[in-house]
Amino acid sequence: MINSVNSLPGRKAYIVSLGCSKNRVDTEIMIGQLFRTGYQITGTLSQADAVIVNTCGFLQESVNEALSELAALAGYKKKTGFRLVATGCLVQRMGQELLREIPEIDALVGVHGYKDIVSAVTGKKKLSVSKTACDYPSSFYRNRIMTTGPGWAYLRIADGCNNNCSYCLIPKIRGRFRSRPMADIVSEARLLAAKGVKEINLIAQDTTNYGLDLYGERKLGDLLLRIDKVKGLEWIRVLYTHPAHYDQKLIWALKQSSKAVKYLDIPLQHSESRILKSMNREMERKKLETLLSGLRKSLPGLAIRTTIMTGFPGETKTEFQALLDFVSRQKFEKLGAFAFSPEPGTKAFKLSKQVGRSLKQSRLHQLMVLQSKISGSCNRSRIGQECRVLVEGPVIKGSHVPYKTGYSYYGRSYAEAPEVDGKVYIKTGNKLLPGSFVKVRIDRAWEYDLGGMIVPQ
Repeated sequence: MINSVNSLPGRKAYIVSLGCSKNRVDTEIMIGQLFRTGYQITGTLSQADAVIVNTCGFLQESVNEALSELAALAGYKKKTGFRLVATGCLVQRMGQELLREIPEIDALVGVHGYKDIVSAVTGKKKLSVSKTACDYPSSFYRNRIMTTGPGWAYLRIADGCNNNCSYCLIPKIRGRFRSRPMADIVSEARLLAAKGVKEINLIAQDTTNYGLDLYGERKLGDLLLRIDKVKGLEWIRVLYTHPAHYDQKLIWALKQSSKAVKYLDIPLQHSESRILKSMNREMERKKLETLLSGLRKSLPGLAIRTTIMTGFPGETKTEFQALLDFVSRQKFEKLGAFAFSPEPGTKAFKLSKQVGRSLKQSRLHQLMVLQSKISGSCNRSRIGQECRVLVEGPVIKGSHVPYKTGYSYYGRSYAEAPEVDGKVYIKTGNKLLPGSFVKVRIDRAWEYDLGGMIVPQ
């Protein structure tokens, strides 16, 4: 749920944003459109004239979450009479079938229809689910209302995807890969900096493919160096990169940039060549190993985050053990994982030798037990080091997490991305301003979080 945001007096909308950071940007775009017509955003459901659920439809688990949220709100709607609007990826995936599933929904807006969000909320339009990929004008991004921070924001550089991984519906939901013009992105970066943003996180379905459609070659490195010149920004973080699309130009730009943090998000999905080929990931194990070792050599102190899938169709016991061995050798600072989900409409859905649900979950558990040990070891190696931390907020008193006792604030260093990684908890007797930077000496380490004290300046 998006917290209350100040706006002009008027009718009120309550917004639930599900799914990834790309969805978050879509939500912020919709809020911006509503603001321009005088709507307020409320965090109190009983005050809402309209309720918007921006859904995710990537995996069955996210589908179930969205349907559960919509069903619960449909029941509450009978008491208050608000207008219920469903938007986003699940809408794009299911279309009018969603209305048959939950008839209390008043309007549907797909991922290419956010220009119609005001009409959907006010009752002038019931359906806006186009199959034609839409490039939103730069004004949509300029007018979006940030729901992140303070001090950080997402900056989307492209939408859609051309990779056609065999397990993924994103190309069917979001459409072809479409880069935003470089000038528009740099302009938005300046606007964010003017609003006090210190850290921007570059996002897309595949950030490393940026520019190929517009300029005939990959241009993420060029974009990075242009954003590097934006005054006021201090950190640039690159998320959602594809291992097959790195080139020397990008690596050179990462080295040259004074603001690009030494953190890369590289979803690998697996380590074994046969599985990667079946996934249509354009990679094999030797190439992955060469890429990772090359990045660590070029960027000393690099923190790598990856994503791994367990139980892909045909994954053998031997291949899973090889995956565990690969993770043990690579010692990823951050790793997220999920069990394969057979999604209708994907090539992987029809593959033979589907792995049983319990075995997929067992393998997922084994992987995360291993990673928790690796993560804890990586964190302990940072004890005694000093690092800059972007303050995110005060620690809430009465927290049920024992190790937060005695820590006044929390934030992130360069090695933690927002929302998906751990925190750095800060001991200080001083008042800290969220969105500011402080220097912290690390003196405690847990599996995923760190603790430290302010270094006197």
